[in-house]
Amino acid sequence: MASSRVKSRRGSLRKTHKYSWISLGVCWLIWVLNAYDREIILRLGPTISETFDLSADAWGAIVSLIMISLAVLAIPGSSMSDRYGGGWKRARFQVPLVIGYTALSFISGFKAVSSNLVAFVALRIGVNLGAGWGEPVGVSNTAEWWPKERRGFALGAHHTGYPIGSLLSGLIAAGVIAAFGPANWSYALFLGLIVAVPLMLFWGKYSTAQKIDELYDDIAAQGLTPPDRDDPLLRAGGGRGLVLACLRNRTISMTALTTLLTQIVYMGINMVLPAYLYNVVGLSLAESAGLSVVFALTGVLGQILWPSLSDVIGRKKTIVICGIWMAFSVAAFYVATSSLLVVIVQLVFGVVANAVWPIYYAAASDAAPEGAISTANGIITTAMFIGGGIAPLFMGRLISMSGGWTEAGGYIVCFFAMAACALLGVLLQFFTLPETPATAEPEVVPTGR
Repeated sequence: MASSRVKSRRGSLRKTHKYSWISLGVCWLIWVLNAYDREIILRLGPTISETFDLSADAWGAIVSLIMISLAVLAIPGSSMSDRYGGGWKRARFQVPLVIGYTALSFISGFKAVSSNLVAFVALRIGVNLGAGWGEPVGVSNTAEWWPKERRGFALGAHHTGYPIGSLLSGLIAAGVIAAFGPANWSYALFLGLIVAVPLMLFWGKYSTAQKIDELYDDIAAQGLTPPDRDDPLLRAGGGRGLVLACLRNRTISMTALTTLLTQIVYMGINMVLPAYLYNVVGLSLAESAGLSVVFALTGVLGQILWPSLSDVIGRKKTIVICGIWMAFSVAAFYVATSSLLVVIVQLVFGVVANAVWPIYYAAASDAAPEGAISTANGIITTAMFIGGGIAPLFMGRLISMSGGWTEAGGYIVCFFAMAACALLGVLLQFFTLPETPATAEPEVVPTGR
């Protein structure tokens, strides 16, 4: 009589191939660099505002311009990446891209550039054009070196690089200001290129067709689902058709809108909190830069916990839980009137603050048409950066309307406005398509007598 046994469709991490782990480590470091270069401007916000005597509205407009540039190349760049090829080819596509935008960041650190506001902003726009292009490429690259059943874990582990990069941006900004003085804040912009060059040269050499074929065969042998293999015929039909196919998918489009609203929350906190600590709580410029990234500590934990949970209970349920958590924790900044309370609220907020992005990407990757995984992720990235561009303008206007940088009222309005955005993002999830349970349910595997 036949019997059956239950086999986890997610597989065991202990049996994961070394190529998956090595690729994850490289993509994680690339993501750390991306986060550092993006977040360092926010950590230096009060210092830059004082250097150029910028109002809240003016600084909000500058940050908005810099951040919205992240959205410009995300969709066309990710579609170009899909047409170039997936797997090992996508890794090689990353090499000149990452070196390019970290080189622009390096140049922007020289005082001859950073002392000229127009030149500095122009270069930072160039950095973010490349960083925005690189994000969906890096996310897709991570997804293509792991079985589909472990996609939530892999993208969550990959995205722990963002709070680490964010934390480093605060610590290094604080260190540079303390060591060299506020006038030399631009020295904090030199780090990325020094790490990027050797890392990307290694990645370009390591990523080969032979390794991908060996990896995918190993994944299949474990009874798991390997990512789609690179198909030249699918690439030949890419472009606008892939973009429209992704946009017509309700899961991708609704999740993109949720991403936009969540990014208003995340970018809003990153802009508002350093200024709140400096102008209201009364910390120094160096202290406000350093203490504004405490949420990154629990952010690392959250990015393992929630995306891995989404492999079990589904993406939608996890996004809803995280969105509600985010709304209540960001509203709690209303009571954070001392350094201790700021730390406590940040630690609670951090549990979900960084965790949602890999779940959004995993949901888009799961729903993507064949051959369009990077394009789907590019739509998520574009929505995220549009939200990032809206947030500084929105927060700057709210602060200005309530009396400017030094008045507590404007910050409180910002905290509650961000909480409302988080709840609206939760509501949108109820309009997504039903999830297939492939990654959430056990598989019954028949055996012989």
